[in-house]
Amino acid sequence: MEGGVCQIIGTIMITNGTSLISFQQILFYTESTERRMHMLMIRDIRKDDYIAIDRLLLQLHRLDVAGRPELFLYMEHYMSRESFESLVGNKDVLTILAENQGEILGCCFVSFFERSGMVSMKTAYIDMIVVDEKHRRNGIGNALFQAVQKRAKQMGARRIDLMVWNHNQIAIEAYESYGMRPQRCVYEKSLS
Repeated sequence: MEGGVCQIIGTIMITNGTSLISFQQILFYTESTERRMHMLMIRDIRKDDYIAIDRLLLQLHRLDVAGRPELFLYMEHYMSRESFESLVGNKDVLTILAENQGEILGCCFVSFFERSGMVSMKTAYIDMIVVDEKHRRNGIGNALFQAVQKRAKQMGARRIDLMVWNHNQIAIEAYESYGMRPQRCVYEKSLS
């Protein structure tokens, strides 16, 4: 992790009567121009987090629009509230966020699958991981990734995969710092 130390200080399980909610408190120290301490809470995304999560996903989408304007279109919302709620309510999708004093700083959506024709193993696929642009390079992405690793193992996954566009060099550097390695290449050729 760049510029800091992260320590998980506990996992807390809370029941609200109908479902079990879990979150981790993570103590994170950054080394920057001024030393400061962040108390991050990693928790499951709730349906009432839609507005904050949509704002984060639009930040990621704007990077894609800028990097590949011939492929990506500007959108007012990255996903509809209905699509968001169906993901958050799906027990086969891991949806977590990083929060500090009520401010949502990052989020991650993970689906699980097994591929036919390959060695049988459950794979956690990170569909999206994004950290608020004002808080990048402070270890929040790493904290989310560490939480995904832990939860994916608990859910029986034996590996984590993700896809990243070549124009997102900051993300590529982060993923490699988490121990991820390139797996395959996807090529394209325009026919226009």
